[in-house]
Amino acid sequence: MNINLTYYGTKKQVTTLAMGVFDGVHQGHQALLNKCTGLLTFDPHPITLTQNVTQLKRLTTLPEMAYYIDTVIALTFNTHIQTMSATTFLSDIILKHINPQHIVIGYDYHFGKNRQGTPDFLHQWGQQNNIDVTIVQPIKHQQTIVKSRNIRALLLANNFNQAITQLGHPYLMLGKVIKGESRGKTLGFPTANLQFPTNKLIPHNGVYIGHTTINNKTYKTMIYIGQRPTFANQSHAVEAFILNYSGNLYNQTLPVYITQFLRPEIKFTNKTDLINQINKDINHANNN
Repeated sequence: MNINLTYYGTKKQVTTLAMGVFDGVHQGHQALLNKCTGLLTFDPHPITLTQNVTQLKRLTTLPEMAYYIDTVIALTFNTHIQTMSATTFLSDIILKHINPQHIVIGYDYHFGKNRQGTPDFLHQWGQQNNIDVTIVQPIKHQQTIVKSRNIRALLLANNFNQAITQLGHPYLMLGKVIKGESRGKTLGFPTANLQFPTNKLIPHNGVYIGHTTINNKTYKTMIYIGQRPTFANQSHAVEAFILNYSGNLYNQTLPVYITQFLRPEIKFTNKTDLINQINKDINHANNN
């Protein structure tokens, strides 16, 4: 049987394992991960097979998950895994390849063919195999259970600030710095142009406030997402203007943490108006 496990972060023995999808690493997921030394997730997202979705835009990519917990184990999800019985999944994957002492799952997590691996099923299996099992109850925000699909919908509907309230942390975007047109530099605001995996959910067009970390130092950052409508024939872009930083970041992977939606993108009639607005945005960021 071909079992494909890919590690992100630190590859080490996981004594307390969280099992789940963990897209977003939201407040509910954090309640699990606070108890664990590593997590097991799936690639691609199981919904791509179970609900025949071509591609789901992820709140959190697999490399991004390693920013929240040291060891991330991604199991390749395919029809073989999808049709595997819950018992076989536990014996042939969890015990044989990971062998944790303790497993933590959410109240609604199911696994195995026909979702036969319920929390109660796992608890009984754990007793038979001398593995402790913890079931974490739901986390609510304003009487609503925190779910990745709800957060995803908020981001797509341009409700960013509400979305990160449910996430419980800034929205992490781990992107590669690529060569741009240097238009920001000519305006006096050199930006890092960022490229992301095709399955990463990019927030709605607009200007955001956040921060980034370079060589273990944190810098306030303005993030622009959009079509750059002031200039003709521009493709969609994500640009980061890192305050009080100068240096060459090309081809580096940059973690950008978005903390707040500031304003929608605007088409300016001239460069002077654009520069004046950027200065206002920077002043706002410096005062937050």
